[in-house]
Amino acid sequence: MKRLLIIAGMLILSLSVISCDKLEKIKDKLSQKNTKQANPFSVNSGDETRDIIAFNNKVVKMDDAHSDFIKNFQNSLEQMDAYVKNVAANPQFSGIPPIFTPVVMMWANQEIKAPDVLGKEYQTSVDKMKETASQLQTLKKELEAYKDAEDWKDDKGKKVTEISEKASKLIQENRKAADELFAKLAPRAEKAETEALKDHPLKKQILQSRETMEFAQKIIDDSYDVKDLDAYKQKFAQQYVQMEKLYKRNMDESIPSSEKQKESSYTAFNNSVNDFLGKMRIVQRSLNENNQEVNRDLDDLEREAGYILDRYNYFVD
Repeated sequence: MKRLLIIAGMLILSLSVISCDKLEKIKDKLSQKNTKQANPFSVNSGDETRDIIAFNNKVVKMDDAHSDFIKNFQNSLEQMDAYVKNVAANPQFSGIPPIFTPVVMMWANQEIKAPDVLGKEYQTSVDKMKETASQLQTLKKELEAYKDAEDWKDDKGKKVTEISEKASKLIQENRKAADELFAKLAPRAEKAETEALKDHPLKKQILQSRETMEFAQKIIDDSYDVKDLDAYKQKFAQQYVQMEKLYKRNMDESIPSSEKQKESSYTAFNNSVNDFLGKMRIVQRSLNENNQEVNRDLDDLEREAGYILDRYNYFVD
C-alpha cells in the first residue's frame, strides 16, 4: 500500500518557486529573528504541526521508493530463477537472459531526521528502513554481476537462491520497520492535518477526497488477501457500491469561487475515481465469469488506484 502525502502545501514554504536572491533574504531574516519563531528550513522549525507533516511526507516518499524497488527486485529474482531452471532442465535452451529494468531509489540515501516532537523511536524505524534498502541495493548489484558474468553456468543457480534468501529476510525487515513507523506516525500526522485544515475553505472537499482515496487503496490491499473466492466476490461487489457513493458525494460538492484555482485538480481527482469505478466493473465481470484474466484486470485496477493517489496529492498540494 502506498501511504499518502498530506497537505504540506499549506504549511511548508515551496522553495522551488523562490529565486536564489529571495531565498538568501529569507535565510537572513530568519537568522535575525528569535529562535522560538518558526524556521521552515529546520527539522525542528518551532511549529510542531509543520514538523510532523514535513516528516510524514518525507518518509512517504522514501517508503514509495523502497516499495517500487522491492517489487522490481523481486521480479528480477523471479525472472533469473526461471531462466536458470530452464537452462538446467534443457542445455539446448536458447532463450536470452532476462533484462532487468533499472530502478533508482531517489530517497534511499536522502537524509531524513525525525523532529524532536516525535521522539527517537521514529528515527530508529527510519534508519532501519534505510539500512535494509541499502543492503537490498547491494544484493541487486550482485545479481546483475552474476547475470552479466554468466556464472549460473558454473554454480547451476546456487547464487540466485542465496541472494533470494538474503533478500527475503531484508525485505521482511524493511516492511516491518515501515509498518511500525506508519502505525505510530499515522495518528500524529492525521491530527496535524486536522489542525492545518481547521479554517481551510476546502476542508470538506479535502477530507471527503481523502476518504475516497484511502478506500481505493483498501480495495487494492484486500485483493492481495483472498482466501475464499466466493466471499471475495461478495465483498468486492459491496466495495463497488460504497466507492460509487463516495464518488457521487464528491461530485455533489463543488469548489467555492474563492478557490477556483483548485477546481481543475479537484475535477481530475474525481475523474480518476470514475475511471477506477470503470476498472472495478471489469474486475467484477471477470470474477463473476471466473475469467482467467482477473489477475491482469486487478493489476489494471491497482494502476488506477495509483492515479487516484497521485491526483489526490496534487489536489491538496
